[in-house]
Amino acid sequence: MKRLLLAVLLVGVWSGTNGCGTSGTGGQQAPGAAPLRGFGIDVDQAISARVPQVHLQTCGTWGCAEQDVPLLIAGPTSTAPCPGASTGPDAVACGPVQLQGPGPGYGYAPVPQLTLGPVTVTVTTPADAPMPISAEIRVQPHLICPNPDAEQSACADGTPQARLRIAADGTVNQAA
Repeated sequence: MKRLLLAVLLVGVWSGTNGCGTSGTGGQQAPGAAPLRGFGIDVDQAISARVPQVHLQTCGTWGCAEQDVPLLIAGPTSTAPCPGASTGPDAVACGPVQLQGPGPGYGYAPVPQLTLGPVTVTVTTPADAPMPISAEIRVQPHLICPNPDAEQSACADGTPQARLRIAADGTVNQAA
């Protein structure tokens, strides 16, 4: 149950990481949802089972931050029935749930001190990881707007975020 709750929470946090108020799938961020400062991490499906966690070191003009980031696998989704007497084919669905199964990996690393300035990011896996990854890249955070209808130029109260992608060959780059 805790794992499902974490997955739902991460999906909710992740929904606003690809532009001013939009999600990576073209959807819109929920009104009033405040995006967090930090880094979203995508892992290619071909290696997602072999990269259960990364260590992220982020350094900018504000200093450095380090943390271990657990990565989850985005399996297929289904709808969960609402609690109560509603069952069978006429049951009302309360929302999507993430099922276990093959899929891309994802995670989120909050970095409260992140600014819009360039950041050096070092991504490594633990020594015992099934797939070793060690990369250092320069990343340019972008602004995420709390108002999904705001234009990028009108996003005065936006939040800096960046997105990293770990490819099937283990390379790390900044995702759009």
